[in-house]
This record gives sequence, structure tokens and C-alpha cells, in this order.
Amino acid sequence: MIRTLIIAGLLVVPLSACVGLSRSTAVTPVSEAASYRIQSVRLVIDPEIETTADFDEIFRERVQTALDECAVGSRPLRLDAAISRLDRANPVQVAIIGGANVLRGRARLVEPSTGRVVGEYEIGHTVIGARVAVFEMAESEEQLSTAFGEELCDQAFATAQ
Repeated sequence: MIRTLIIAGLLVVPLSACVGLSRSTAVTPVSEAASYRIQSVRLVIDPEIETTADFDEIFRERVQTALDECAVGSRPLRLDAAISRLDRANPVQVAIIGGANVLRGRARLVEPSTGRVVGEYEIGHTVIGARVAVFEMAESEEQLSTAFGEELCDQAFATAQ
């Protein structure tokens, strides 16, 4: 009986936290990544996606913070980010059975002086959470904005670090 309870408890623990899944890929990888830094972030959101009034600012700040950690070269780039999907889990559902926050988009790294695209990436990230993760999952815009920046770091600048 005790063994069964311990096994059941071990199975429930993973369902009580968040798990992040990457679906990002390089379309056109940036060469010489170590020489670049991100100077500015532009954002375009699919018009059918509903966001809070602060999302644009949250996204730019969170993405820039992540990129400041990994893109540390001297040559400036502009990030043109386009969000095509942004799903936020229902907090009640997360507390009872779990849910997912989902982000899909595209990142273009552009030389601002010439307009030349030096790298392009499909960015996708899903965060699955349940029970005690309800508070973390509720901050979906912050969570997914940070994930966008981290995914771009992993895809474009991982070798630069």
C-alpha cells in the first residue's frame, strides 16, 4: 500500500510544474553570430490575436533582456519579430487538469543600415503546466515573450557564447 502511494505521488509531481517544449528551427542561420548584437526589436502581431495593452512593451523588454545575454558582439542588428499564434491557458483549467501556453512566430535578423536579412528563424515554444504552476502559467505573455528571446538565443547565438 505504501509503495503504491509513493509511486502515485511520484507520478503526480511532474504534473504539478511547468515543462517547456521547443519547436524552433533555423530557416536561414546567421553566419558570424559572435559579431552581432540586437540593437532594437520590432514586433508585428497577427490581427486575430488578442493581447493585453502592455504586450508590445512586455515582449520587447523580455526579448531584449534575453538577447542581451547571448548576442554580445559589436555589429548591430534589428530583430523583426512576427507572432502568428499566442494561446494562453485558462487558469481554472490549469489548476484542475493542466493547460498550455503556446507561441509561434518568426524572427528575422536585419542589418539596419542596409535592410539585408542576415538570419531567419521559425520560433515555437509551448509551456505545459498544471496545479501549483497556475500562477506561473497565468503570466503567459511574460512567459512566452521570455521564451521567444531564449529560443532565438539557442537557435542563432548559441555558438557565439
